[in-house]
Formats: sequence, structure tokens, C-alpha cells
Amino acid sequence: MIVISAVLGNAATAAGLALVALAVGCAVRTPALRHAAWVLVLLKLVTPPLFTLPLPVLPASWVSELAEAPSAGVGFLVPAVPSTCGPSAGAVAGVPAGRAGRWSIGVADLGLAAWGLGTAAWFACQGGRIVRFHRRVAMAELAPPEVAAAARRLAAALGIARPPEVKLATGIASPMLWSWGRGAVVLFPRELLPRLSPEARDTLLAHELAHYLRRDHWVRVLEFVATGLFWWHPAVWLARRGLEAAEEECCDAWVVGGLGASPRRYAEALLATVDFAAELRRPYLPPGASAANHSSRLLRRRLLGILHADRPRRLRGGTAVRLLAVAVLVTQPVLRAAVSDCPESPPEPEPVAAESPRPDSPPAPPAVKISEPPAWATAVAPGGGVTVLARDREVVLRHADGTTRALGPGRPLAVAFAPDGRQLATVGPGVLVRTWDDAGNPLAEAHAPAAARAVAYTPDGSSLLVLDAAGGVTVHDPRTVSPLASWTVEGPANSIACSPDGRTVAVAFGSWLAETGWVECWSIPERRKLATHPAAGPVGATRFTPDGTVLVVGEWTGRVTWRGLPGGALVGDRQLPKHLVATAAFSPDARTLPLEPPPELVPPPSFFPPTLRQLVRDAITPLNR
Repeated sequence: MIVISAVLGNAATAAGLALVALAVGCAVRTPALRHAAWVLVLLKLVTPPLFTLPLPVLPASWVSELAEAPSAGVGFLVPAVPSTCGPSAGAVAGVPAGRAGRWSIGVADLGLAAWGLGTAAWFACQGGRIVRFHRRVAMAELAPPEVAAAARRLAAALGIARPPEVKLATGIASPMLWSWGRGAVVLFPRELLPRLSPEARDTLLAHELAHYLRRDHWVRVLEFVATGLFWWHPAVWLARRGLEAAEEECCDAWVVGGLGASPRRYAEALLATVDFAAELRRPYLPPGASAANHSSRLLRRRLLGILHADRPRRLRGGTAVRLLAVAVLVTQPVLRAAVSDCPESPPEPEPVAAESPRPDSPPAPPAVKISEPPAWATAVAPGGGVTVLARDREVVLRHADGTTRALGPGRPLAVAFAPDGRQLATVGPGVLVRTWDDAGNPLAEAHAPAAARAVAYTPDGSSLLVLDAAGGVTVHDPRTVSPLASWTVEGPANSIACSPDGRTVAVAFGSWLAETGWVECWSIPERRKLATHPAAGPVGATRFTPDGTVLVVGEWTGRVTWRGLPGGALVGDRQLPKHLVATAAFSPDARTLPLEPPPELVPPPSFFPPTLRQLVRDAITPLNR
């Protein structure tokens, strides 16, 4: 009974910790903190209590009842001091105490038997699945050399000295980290690999390596043991779902914020994986595998987080948090009955007649607040008559009178307005290139040689430029969308922008795996490269000033530089929010990249002379360290 009491005490404490974790998840947006809260719930279930903490919170009349039925299976309820107040448990229930004790023992025995059978069935069933999948992993073939090289490069960027092997397997719906056995292995679906570009493939590999870096495979072992022992406890299943969501968001932050991956490329890779998983009838996911969850709610939250992901940071006050967690794990609260002197019960208050409601008019219904979905990018047509908004699941046109119309089917990846504002062009999804009027009616449609990434009109509106994933730049007729000319650029191209004279196009380059990027200026009539301007990071969008003398370069990290043309001399640079670059890459008409560098912050004037100010600074510097 001592062991049962300790186990039930852990279960009761874990239930309280689960409520705390739910509150933390609602109040805190940091996924690392939510993950730590749910891990603490599972650890509490499997950690033996070393110390007890008496909590005199029960009514004093419960003392005799607990003394009458010590074998009821509730070991974390302990009487403190025998009480002479109140009747016994048998008298309260109206049955003899001995019969009540025998009935309690029978219920406890049945509950323990069901508990043990459920635990044995869990470990037998899931253990068999683990063994069968381990055999499949042993038979899986190693990934091609280019995939293995990409995994080693990503592991080095993440600081992993000994990265796990990458193998190709069939029958799995998404890449996963498998760790049952001697070492961890990253499994990649064999059928999914040909569908992905190298950049998209590397984002998924980086996600699984982030799982390995965070030691999420050890959390899977903890989940396996805790679920087997406490399969009946709702806190276990809440913790499993909370851990899965927090881990995916943490790994997304490592991929986008830590490694500087393009949010759009990473989101495209996730959607491609979801599309592949939907084609499998019975995808195989054994217990202990760290794989992406594709539920609609979690996927939507992950895509929103990817657009605004920052570099993952360590939790503040880590030492204090660890000490508090250890104290919670080794301490078990014991509920005791409070000591009472049997005070007389206070007289019951006389009933007061309630006031009858006045025959007033019925209350007015509360006002309904209409919440509009947020837009992560916007573009305004020349003249401001029409605005295009890119939302999570759609791209819509909003007119001056407030009416909206969705552009479909399929959400475009980039959009550009014609100079007169009466026509717009969209590219994507896939190879689609379409033109629309200002009311949202389709005009013409064509297909790019590869997946289209960016689109732009020439200033006179006589040509439409389309950039695809294969590096092809195609000149289209804006009325019929028929191709007129094309050429190919070398490198990971992201977006294009046309010069004010309509003779030059700037192409932004940069892969999220690389540390640097560049911008190339090409002559549209001659289809030849004019100049190359290097950048400190991968470039996501560019823009010309109205006079064509300055090129604004926006990197995916949010750093924006201004370079004079044609030589490319650096005019200025500033660190700006990353969403400005993402919006400009979605639409060159968004104009989120500023034409002029923002003014630098000027320090306030000081009333102290420079010499005294330097002395104060020298005295404070060691204290700050």
C-alpha cells in the first residue's frame, strides 16, 4: 500500500502540474518554456517521492473517516490527529463500518487489476511495434551522397559533432528521428525525396537535426514509459500533445531563426510533406519517433510561427528553474485534516426575499466583434483604388468600398500591379502565371517552365517579367501572357525588380544555407549580365529608387543596404524587421523597403564634460560585466 500511495500521490501532483502547464501555454508564447512545463508533468509521474510536504487543507471531520477506511487506496490522504468531533464514517453512510471497508477493498482490487492489465497490454503492443520498425530501419538503405553531405553540413552549422545517419525508408509519411537502438537515425521517405528541391529537402533535414540537437528522442522514451504506467491519466495525453506542438515550434525556430532559412521555402517544404502524407493510406509511425505532426490546427500555428521566427534563446533564470523542478520532483504533498475544536455551528441566516425584477425592456444583445484574419503582406495599386492582401490561406483583393474578392483557385506566391493599376499579375502556386483585372476577374493564364517565384511589370507596362525556381527569367506579353523572350541565371534566385527605364532587371540571390548573397543586374533587351553586387547575407528582395541611381537590397535577416549604381558603392545600411523583406519579396508593389536609410538614433545631450563622462563610463563597465 505504500507504493500505491506514492504512485497515486504522483498522479495527483501531476494533475496539478498539468493545469499549471495549460496555464503557461495560454499565457506564454515561448515554446521552450511550454515544453519544459510538460516535461515536468511526465517526470513527476515516474520520479519516486523522497520527501513529503504536509498540507492541512482537509476538513477536520474527515479524520475519523480516513481512520475507518485505511485501505481505500487513497494513500496521499493521511489523518493528522484523531478527532472526537463528528460521527464515524459508517454512521454517516448508514451502513456498518466493516461492510463499507470490505466494499472499498473490492473496488480497489478491481481497479489495480485493470491498471496492471492495461499497462501490460500497452508495453506488449507498443514493444512489438518498436521491434518490427527497428527491423525495417536496419534494412533501410543509406541516403545518396549529396543528401548525406547536406546533413553533415547542416549538423556542423547546428554545432552537432557526431550527426546521426540519414536513411531512406518506405511507408512513412514524413521525415523522422528514430532513436531506439544503439544510435539515432534520420529517416527520410524514399518517395518524397524526388518531389523536393535541394533547398526544401535541406529544410526538412535541418528540422530533424534540430530534434536531435534538443534531445527530443530521449523525451520519446519518457513518453513511452509514462504512458505505459499511467495510460488512464488524462495529464499524460495532454502532455504528449503539448510536447509535440512545442517541439515542432522549437525546431521551426532553429531552422528559420537559427540557420536563417527562407520562411517561404520552409513553408513550401512542409506543405509538400503534408500533400505527400495525404496520399498514403496507412502511414507507419511507431512509438518513439520524432516526426512532424500534420494536424490542421498545429500546421496553421507552425506556418504562422515560421513567418515570424527568431533565433531560439535560452530560458532566463535556468538555474533557478532547474532547482524548482528538482524540488517539485522529489517532494510529494500529503493532504492532512486540520485540527478542530468543534466550534458550534453559527446560526443560519434568515432568508431574505429577493427583489422582483422590474418590468423593463429586454436587454440589448451584445455587440458582435468581427475579427478579420491577419495579413502578412499587402500591396496597393497605383492610385490606391485596390489593395491585395496575402493571408494564411488566401490572397484577396480589397476595393475602396470595402468589398473583397479572393484570387483563386490556389494561393499565389507573388503579385505585381501594372503601372496603370487596372491589371495585376500573379504567379503560383506551381507553374501558374495569371493576369487579372482590378475587379478580380481572370484575364489570361500561362505556365512557367518551372515553379514560379516572382513577377514584375516594366514601368511602361509593355512587358511582364517572371522568375522561376530553375533560374529562368521569361518576358511575357501582359495581355496574352505569351512568352516573348527568356534567359537563365545561375544561382538560387528569389525575386526580381525592374529599373525605372525598363531596360534593366535586378535579380536577388541567396540560399538560406549560405552566409552570403548577391544581386545581379541584367539587360532586358540584350539578355546579358551587366554587374554583380555582393551582399553580407542571402538577399530576399530588391528595389530601385525612382531615379534609378540607388539599388535597395533587403536580406532575409532584415538587414537592408543602399548601393549606388552602376558601381554598387555602399551608401548606407540598417537593420530592419525581417517582415519588410518578406513582404517586398511577395510583391514589388508593396514598397516596404524604404528608399532612403532611416535616420540613426542621436544620443541625448549630456550635461557633463567629455572627460568626466568617460571616467563614469570606465567605472561602470566592470560592474556591467
